[in-house]
Amino acid sequence: MYHPFTLLATVGSTLFPSLTSHVLLPTFLSLLQSLGVQRLVVQYGRAELKLQDNVKQTLSINPQGYGRGVWSDNDGGGDGDRKQNGMVVEVMRFTNDFEGLVGNSDAVISHAGSGSILTVLRRAPPIPLLVVPNRSLMDDHQSELADALYKDGYVMVASVEDLEEKVRPFLKIWPSQAKLFPGMQKEIFRDIVDDLMGYD
Repeated sequence: MYHPFTLLATVGSTLFPSLTSHVLLPTFLSLLQSLGVQRLVVQYGRAELKLQDNVKQTLSINPQGYGRGVWSDNDGGGDGDRKQNGMVVEVMRFTNDFEGLVGNSDAVISHAGSGSILTVLRRAPPIPLLVVPNRSLMDDHQSELADALYKDGYVMVASVEDLEEKVRPFLKIWPSQAKLFPGMQKEIFRDIVDDLMGYD
């Protein structure tokens, strides 16, 4: 059965509009398509999407916040034959089946929320995970968690500003290096979080 290479970008229930808006920029969509992404799913939470007109027209977002369309690098979302070779783009505010969404993805770009990260890391075989901490938050626990997991080889880390630079090695090199998180040793993740939060 055919399965298009699917990239999930998720922010959970948080507000991270700089990430979701960046992922939906025409230049970034075209970059993803050139890197072999055939389907992009963006779960954008409570934020209002700020989209350029050609992306907005492509997605046709309904009042519930769901939209779907085909992005074509040839013409920025045109019609006809060129759309057949385009990248399917779906946007949604929330999902009732986040684990299923992750399970149907070949790679994930995620905010650094511990719940989202752990859902991805628990998958076997491992799903490549690029973590983008929200540096606008008051504390920097997201960055600390992301850096600790990067140091242990479980994730790649990027900022919104260097996403273009990091997404190429993430999609082309990291899949062969993605490391299985020790599922039977959940205390490893708990210990990392406890250490970052200052618990003994």
